[in-house]
Amino acid sequence: MNNKQLEPVLAIGCIRRSHGVRGFMRVMSFSGEYQHFLTLRELTLAGGGQEKKFAVEECKIAGKDILLKLAGIGSPEEAAKYNGWEIRVPREKAAPLREGEFYIADLCGCALVCGGKTAGTVKSVLDAGPRQLLELVNAEGKTFLIPFENAHVGEVDTEGRSIELKSEWLLQ
Repeated sequence: MNNKQLEPVLAIGCIRRSHGVRGFMRVMSFSGEYQHFLTLRELTLAGGGQEKKFAVEECKIAGKDILLKLAGIGSPEEAAKYNGWEIRVPREKAAPLREGEFYIADLCGCALVCGGKTAGTVKSVLDAGPRQLLELVNAEGKTFLIPFENAHVGEVDTEGRSIELKSEWLLQ
């Protein structure tokens, strides 16, 4: 098993584009939740191999987006420099999880175990419309897509870094 610690910082959204003339940024929430953005006092933007910390001056919900005003960014041109950048915050500032929910960052790197044997490691989680798919890479480097749903996946132990695969035929 991989004993990697759970990530202390999580990506919660990304900057879509600038908004208005005062340097607001239009943000997409990765979780679809918005309320946790309203409590942020600071955050880190990450993109282009860089990370920059900012104080949050203002945050408001606008339809399916969040409008975010960061200290030091006062024009649409300055805001546009961060288009596509991820918003990262400490784990405790991310959207709270409901029962049966997991942060994608916690699933990546987990061993997928079937019948007591490790079938591979979760490389990423892909959004495939109505469901998510675990991208599994086995020891030979072969990739499999596993539907992340109860019919195929059993117990998920993010602290123990393992996920139970119930449908071995998905590896054929």
